Amino acid sequence: MTPDPRPAADLPPGPEGPPLLLGTSAFGQNERGFPVYDAYWEGGGRAFDTAWLYGHAYGPGCCERTFGDWARSRGVEKDVWVLAKGAHTPDCLPDRIEAQLTESFERMGRNDAALYMLHRDNTDVPVGEFVTALADLVDRGTIGAYGMSNWTLERVVEAVGYARERGLPLPAGISNQYSLIDMVHPIYPGTETSNDPAWRDWLKTAGVRLYPWASQGRGAHALADPDELRTGPLAESWYSEANAARVRRVRLLAERTGVSATGIALAWTLSQPFPVVALIGPRQPEEVRDSLAAATHRLTDAERDWLETGEGEPPTR
Repeated sequence: MTPDPRPAADLPPGPEGPPLLLGTSAFGQNERGFPVYDAYWEGGGRAFDTAWLYGHAYGPGCCERTFGDWARSRGVEKDVWVLAKGAHTPDCLPDRIEAQLTESFERMGRNDAALYMLHRDNTDVPVGEFVTALADLVDRGTIGAYGMSNWTLERVVEAVGYARERGLPLPAGISNQYSLIDMVHPIYPGTETSNDPAWRDWLKTAGVRLYPWASQGRGAHALADPDELRTGPLAESWYSEANAARVRRVRLLAERTGVSATGIALAWTLSQPFPVVALIGPRQPEEVRDSLAAATHRLTDAERDWLETGEGEPPTR
């Protein structure tokens, strides 16, 4: 596996403001979404994560419409930075990409996205067919850049190689799961994690930004009792002895720093030795404000490594 030697400095521009993307998947009604979006915007947040599939079970397109309604009502349609996703299974096909993207634009009331990603992979389709379709959208100015969500490292490396060999725009971002606690079982079918040594080594040199979802551990650090990780609804995807120990170490560092436990978990994700813009999923304005405050906090290498491994002495600050 040969890393792409492009330095991170050559990455397409990321969103301005905090290195966060506010997820829109929980907000299919204006009355629920607008207060959260307002709190994010007031705190300096400018980047939003959208997808053709979000809210599909409740009303196809409801989440994209709510986001579009908010942006229009606040007069910020030209100021938001949008990561759009589409071509989810079973529509993960090159000829479904533009059709779904067009529909997403119609729902949101816009005609562009800073970054567009395939929401899933379809290994029955040659990588080159996906790259060709996505690169064409970049060349036409429909999207600013493209990437992949929930792809394996092998397929991403192949995509980078294919684009480079043909002089096409290179993938600019990956949105896989990544957090201090490991996803021990996929949350949804077809989801992938980048939390392993091979991915980490590649991201350090590849010039591809990571946009991790569930970047704060899916609420594990907000549990009233860490033992709930073993017995509660998060157990199937998140429980392991190592993860339970990480949750406890996060709480200890939170007590010593005055940053919330969920905030420390976010700071860990943002303190990696490669470029990261974290996807967050707050449900209430106060949760938004907590994440925005934590986004300015960076851990030392010793703190970051101790939280993950428990080796060495606990940081004292």
